Amino acid sequence: MNYKIHYFIFFLIFAICFGCQHEKEVTYKGEVIKYYPKKELSIDAVRIDTLTNESFFYSGLGLWVIFNDSLTLLDKRLDSAYVFSDELVHRSTYLGKGDGPNLLSNIILQQTVMDDYLVLLGGSYDYSLINKNWEIENRGQLDFYHEETPYEELLKNPKANYIGLYETLDGPLKLSHDYKGNLVFSVGIPHPDFNYVWHETYYREARILGKINPDDGKVAIQGRYSNIYNQFQFLSTLLGAPFTYLNADTYIQGYEADSILYKLSDAGESHYAFGVAGKEMNISYDNFKAESIEEYDAVRELDRARYSYYFSLDYVKETGLLFRGYTKSNSATDGLQIYRDDSLIGDVEVPKDFRFVGYKAPYYYGEFRYRADKEEDPIKLLRFELPEN
Repeated sequence: MNYKIHYFIFFLIFAICFGCQHEKEVTYKGEVIKYYPKKELSIDAVRIDTLTNESFFYSGLGLWVIFNDSLTLLDKRLDSAYVFSDELVHRSTYLGKGDGPNLLSNIILQQTVMDDYLVLLGGSYDYSLINKNWEIENRGQLDFYHEETPYEELLKNPKANYIGLYETLDGPLKLSHDYKGNLVFSVGIPHPDFNYVWHETYYREARILGKINPDDGKVAIQGRYSNIYNQFQFLSTLLGAPFTYLNADTYIQGYEADSILYKLSDAGESHYAFGVAGKEMNISYDNFKAESIEEYDAVRELDRARYSYYFSLDYVKETGLLFRGYTKSNSATDGLQIYRDDSLIGDVEVPKDFRFVGYKAPYYYGEFRYRADKEEDPIKLLRFELPEN
C-alpha cells in the first residue's frame, strides 16, 4: 500500500510540475499574454548539399537572394547582381556602380524581395526597387525627419517617440516588407543621452522597427524589446530583433536573447507567444555597461563569440514554414529551428555560420555568414530538401 501511495504522489508532483512549465507567465509591453510552447517533432536532421563555382570571381562580400526564380549573388562592394543557374553556373550580370539609370552609387547593406521587385537598401539611407528586367523603377531616401521636430529638442530632450532620433540599426540589420507595399527594417537610436550602450530605459521605451511607403520614404516606428531585456540592465551586445511577416495582418517578432517568439498584429499589438528554446546554447548572459565605445566594440565581439543567440527569422509563404537560426556553444555547428503553425517540428544542426537564404522549389537555400576575403576563393551555396508533410 505504501508503495502505491508513493507511486501516486510521485506522478501527481510530476504532473503539477509539468503543468507549471506550460503556465510560464509571458508579458509583452507590460501585459500578460498567452504562451504556447508547442512541439510536434517530425524532422530529426537535414542533408545539406554544397554547390560550388570555382571559376567565377567577385569582391568577396556579398548577399544571396532568390529573385525572378533565379539564384542571385549581390556584390555589396561593386553593386552588381550575378545570376546563376540551379547548379551555380554564372549566366548573366546586372546593375553595377555608377550614376546611370540602372546603376547604384552606394554599397548594398540589405535586400528583400517584395512582390515582383528586388529592393536594395544602400549605405546612405537610399533604396532602389528593381523589376524583373533589372530596371530600377523607383529610387528613394529614408526620411527620418519628416516630423520636423526642432533640432534643439532632439538634442537636449531625446524621447523614444521622436522619429528624428532613429537610424537604420548598425549590425543586425534586416530589411523586409509587410505585404501591403511597405518596407520594414531594423532601427536604433545613436543619441549620446539615449542609446542601447549606456541607458537602461532604452530597452523599455525604444522602438525597434521602421516602416515606409517607398513612394515617399517617410519613416514610421513601432515595436519594443521583450521583457527579457528588462530583466537585465544591459544586453547591449545582443540587441538584434529579427522579424518576419506571415501576411498583411500578422508578423512574428523575435529577439537575439529571447527563446520566445511573439505573434503580433501589423500594428504591433500582441496575439500570443510561442517558441521553444534551442539546444546546446550558452545563455549565461552578463550585464555589461561599457565605459567607452572602444570597450563596447571589444566586448561585443567577445560576447557574440562566446554566447548563443537567435539571429534570424524567415517565413516561407510557399510552404508555410518558419525558420529560426541560432548559434550553438560548440565550434562546429549552429542550429536551425523549423516551425509549422506555431509548433516546433524540427531543430536540426547546420554548419557553423549558416544563414538561411530562401526557397526555390524543391530546395531551401542557405549561405555562410562570412564571405571569402580573397577573390580566388570559390563561391559556395548550400541547399536542402524537407519532406512535404
